[in-house]
Amino acid sequence: MAGVGSRAMKRIRNRGNRMLVNSPMISLPPELVTEVLARVASSSATDLFTAKLSCKVFSQIAEESYVYKRVSLDKFPVVAWHHRRQIAAFFNKCKCSKNPEALYRQGVVDFFGGEELNSAIECLKEAMESGHEGASYAMAIILIFFGGDMKQKGITYLKGMKKSRNLEGRIGYCRESLRRIIRRIWVKNPLVLNERPKCCTMQHEKHKGWTRYQFDRDDNTCEACKCDEEIAYICDALPQIII
Repeated sequence: MAGVGSRAMKRIRNRGNRMLVNSPMISLPPELVTEVLARVASSSATDLFTAKLSCKVFSQIAEESYVYKRVSLDKFPVVAWHHRRQIAAFFNKCKCSKNPEALYRQGVVDFFGGEELNSAIECLKEAMESGHEGASYAMAIILIFFGGDMKQKGITYLKGMKKSRNLEGRIGYCRESLRRIIRRIWVKNPLVLNERPKCCTMQHEKHKGWTRYQFDRDDNTCEACKCDEEIAYICDALPQIII
């Protein structure tokens, strides 16, 4: 992050504005100011916007890609409709800055919307490389929908996530995040609108009445059956699907 924000601070100092010259913010290292704003952004985009309005130094440094990469998108709609140009522009800047959540959302929207499938996969891969859990879950589900050798790879992905202690209790969050996005977009991809993929070819007894939490934590259930349960739950969010 070295050097981030330096150009913005230099431009501000060169303007000769007395109020800014006398501001204690000018004496802080640019990297520190950028890191502070990035942490504010990761907690709340609203707080970041407030900070930008409070000071010209903040306003300029907050435009750095490092800040946009860290900004939280929790309060922003999944799809920025065309009449919300400011939101769309903000989201695009986050995506260009490699914001993991922005890349994740774009990947899911593009894949399930049936548009730019290669770009969708690339977006999800980039989000995964940044440690985005939802992107890893979405990628596993997508690979299962692709079928063939890809399906087995998707099953392996999901198995690894469910066995990971670091992700314990997070699978449900990833699942609901994907369902929430799917419910807000127009799903047109034939891969997910055709027959539901089948992971397990055996006739295993189903655990009736179990909650998703119980099913996730059960170590005795066939891994392929667990994947079938995941696919069923995702398909429930697809009203167009043909069963």
